[in-house]
This record gives sequence, structure tokens and C-alpha cells, in this order.
Amino acid sequence: MQYRDLGRTGIRVSVIGFGAWAIGGPAEASGTPFGWGRTSDDESLAAIRRARDLGVTFFDTADSYGFGRSESLLGIVLSRTRQSMIIATKVGVVRGTANGFDSSPCTP
Repeated sequence: MQYRDLGRTGIRVSVIGFGAWAIGGPAEASGTPFGWGRTSDDESLAAIRRARDLGVTFFDTADSYGFGRSESLLGIVLSRTRQSMIIATKVGVVRGTANGFDSSPCTP
């Protein structure tokens, strides 16, 4: 696997990333499907393990990929090696609101 710097962040990532939309499985909002469709958790976990074993360190996900399912599956496999992984997750989707997004800063 090859690695490179992520912009000027000082973070080094694999040149190949793992896009986790598909492992989120089916999802819908207000009766409108927008998820990937039926997926197997066993196959998804195997795919994450294989990517990790091949040297992938960059994983892209979002809370809307299966309403957190994608992030949960990544957590199952990557929890022990979390410090050496980069997980990019999109945030700000607020379900049940008029505009659906909130980009305000998070506070712990």
C-alpha cells in the first residue's frame, strides 16, 4: 500500500480509501429509500478486515449510511487499531427538522 499526506494536516493516509456507504445497508426517510440496499453484516465485516489487512488506513463513512450502521461496523473491526486509522465521517444531518442540516460547531 502507498501512503501520502492528507493536504497540509500532517496526517498520513493510504492512497486507497474504503468507502463505507454500501455497508450501511438499507435506509429510508419519510418513505423515500436512499440507502444502498440489503447487505450482509458478515460480508461487510470481512471487507473491512480485508481492507485493513491490505494496509488501508482511510475509511469514509457518514451517520446517514444505514443511520449509523456503517459506523458501527467500522467500530467493530477497527476499535483495536483505532489510533492508526483515519475515519472521515460526515455529520450535520438532523432528522425531523425543516431544513435537515445543522452545521454549528459541536461542543463536548
